[in-house]
Amino acid sequence: MSVCGAAGGTKLKTLPQVTATAEQLPLISQNRFGVEIICGAAGSGKTSTALLRLRSLCYMFAARRARRGDQNPVRVLVLTFNRTLAGYVRSLAEHQIASDLEVNLEIETFGRWSMSALGFPTVENDRARAELKRLARGFGALSPDYIVKEVEYLLGRFEPEDLERYINAERTGRGTMPRVDRNLRRRILDEMVSPYLEWLESEGVLDWNSVAVQMTRDVDPIGYDVVIVDESQDFSANQLRAIRRHLAADHAVTFVIDTVQRIYARGFTWAEAGFDVRPERVHVLRANHRNTVEIAAFAAAILNGIGIEGDGVLPNLEGATAHGPLSTVLCGRYALQARWAIDFIQRDVDLDRDSVAFLKPQGGNWFGQIRTLLTANRIGYADITREAEWPEGPENVALSTFHSAKGLEFDYVFILGFNDENTPHRDEELDDEVFVLRRLLAVAVARARKAVIVGYKPGEESRLVRYFAPGTYNLVNL
Repeated sequence: MSVCGAAGGTKLKTLPQVTATAEQLPLISQNRFGVEIICGAAGSGKTSTALLRLRSLCYMFAARRARRGDQNPVRVLVLTFNRTLAGYVRSLAEHQIASDLEVNLEIETFGRWSMSALGFPTVENDRARAELKRLARGFGALSPDYIVKEVEYLLGRFEPEDLERYINAERTGRGTMPRVDRNLRRRILDEMVSPYLEWLESEGVLDWNSVAVQMTRDVDPIGYDVVIVDESQDFSANQLRAIRRHLAADHAVTFVIDTVQRIYARGFTWAEAGFDVRPERVHVLRANHRNTVEIAAFAAAILNGIGIEGDGVLPNLEGATAHGPLSTVLCGRYALQARWAIDFIQRDVDLDRDSVAFLKPQGGNWFGQIRTLLTANRIGYADITREAEWPEGPENVALSTFHSAKGLEFDYVFILGFNDENTPHRDEELDDEVFVLRRLLAVAVARARKAVIVGYKPGEESRLVRYFAPGTYNLVNL
């Protein structure tokens, strides 16, 4: 954990104590085997509901073992889509398991879980992606980045022997823009996929999809009784097949999902991933327990016009009941944005009780200036991007990328230096990156409980600011 600056406040906040609402109660009080799907927009309490279900299901399986005289602990697996979220969920889930229960609890990302089961083979995904990009640069249709994402999508969706199904399959999870017709799909299989797979084999390289396939085929079933998969929309079909492989004969699986927040080129139907999902087992949470009405309105406008697939739920304006200030958009040089943010924290934020996040589309040097300013003003912070453990120190200010902030929440969210350089995208006819970035931005905004502040320098602003709806924010010229 990278921690810097002066101590102050309590440890970085997680979710509040999880208690069931009237909407959540039916989901956690009906224990049964099989698959349950929990859908809901950001702030609807999807993760909280899943964790309440975790406690209840552990008691159910423990009682079943006791009746049979089985002394083995209940085997539980909780999977998240990134390391930061795994650390966050771990700090919550461990409080849900009563001390009197014999439970073997694993909380991991899919990558960490599968690598451990496979004996930690060498995965050269960066090298593999570089080869895909090399092939895509010579493809000559659409953008190279889009072609790479399309290949990753189809390899993750179809099993290795079924890749030809891609030609005629509905492109679940990929949208309608840009258009990829049958002729183009044929070329992608012949000119991209075939040489790429041949290269993987000849070089002896493993990519992450190969790891998922190996987890399905090369590892003896582990036999989990209870499985919870958070942010399921960002898992591939092959990853879900791997999870299916390792379930006990009698099992309870909970998928937490919202396709509005999908940020990776993945898509599947439940049936093709091997899960029997009945309509009565798909539950949609409508209430918005996190955002104010004003924050929900700002986030919803960013997503306006994006098609909603199955299992997707827009931020619910009616579900939010609390009110607060309109979101703030700062217009001025970055140094002035950062100074405004520091002044705001010192004047209006109680760091003994409230949490703050500085979120950016990309990591690395983009955080340099705000780190320096926080340290100079003796405001402690924790950099949580891709961290495996949730911070236990006194800091109540977090630095994170949009990706790593998925599933988390904070009282105040700052998105400063929101410029075109860190949100690059092509025209919709060539690439779908603008839709991905809009989803990511909405995800970042929806992390906030009390207020959102976005800042940009005039003339260098991200083109995504055109999706800010008049009336949903106050403009402040610095």
